[in-house]
Amino acid sequence: SDHAIYRLSSGINAEYGGAYPDSELVFTDEISRTVRSCNLSMLNLWKIGPKLHRNLKIKLVNSLVHSLTDYCSGLLAGLLSKDLDRLQKVQNSAVRFVFGQRQYRGTTAPRKSLHFLPVRSRIEFKLCLLTNKSLNGLTPKYLTNLLHRRTLTSNRLDDDPTYLVKSIIKYVPNRGAFSVAAPAAWNKLPKNLRECPTLEMFKTYLKTFLSKKTYEC
Repeated sequence: SDHAIYRLSSGINAEYGGAYPDSELVFTDEISRTVRSCNLSMLNLWKIGPKLHRNLKIKLVNSLVHSLTDYCSGLLAGLLSKDLDRLQKVQNSAVRFVFGQRQYRGTTAPRKSLHFLPVRSRIEFKLCLLTNKSLNGLTPKYLTNLLHRRTLTSNRLDDDPTYLVKSIIKYVPNRGAFSVAAPAAWNKLPKNLRECPTLEMFKTYLKTFLSKKTYEC
């Protein structure tokens, strides 16, 4: 919650949703731990890679790499590119492993064929999914209370009750606060996606939207 963010920004060392941010909420140490764990897994996987079928490689990547890079990834919204790039390099290595590619080969086309979203899109997916759950009462109230739908107060063309109000945090210089990052990501979604009637439909349409945004732009 934003309350937890205020406390953490004061330098209090705490666990936040299973992750360990530092006092500046940039998660540098947490990302370093994740990268080390993934690299160790990839080192071991490369040793047995030639003996594995591609479908099994995909399952191993999802179990040993994506499970770590996706964990609490909604907290990584708004972080510095240099930190997110470190996670992206891990995924790039995993994609090369699946196809048995050498280093420095491009990974965009292979990643698309595997239907893997890149790291930034995976973070956006998690954030929008959590926002959808919060708006539909599927998360604790401390999250739900951070989100406020826009009220119709004028005849402006962009007035839409499916939009969320973006909160302003005066004392925490972090764009990743849920009350800031969630509305920013949510308001970028097309209206038909924001109005999805079921969670499963939302997840399916959201992945399709992010895939097109990533690979067809």
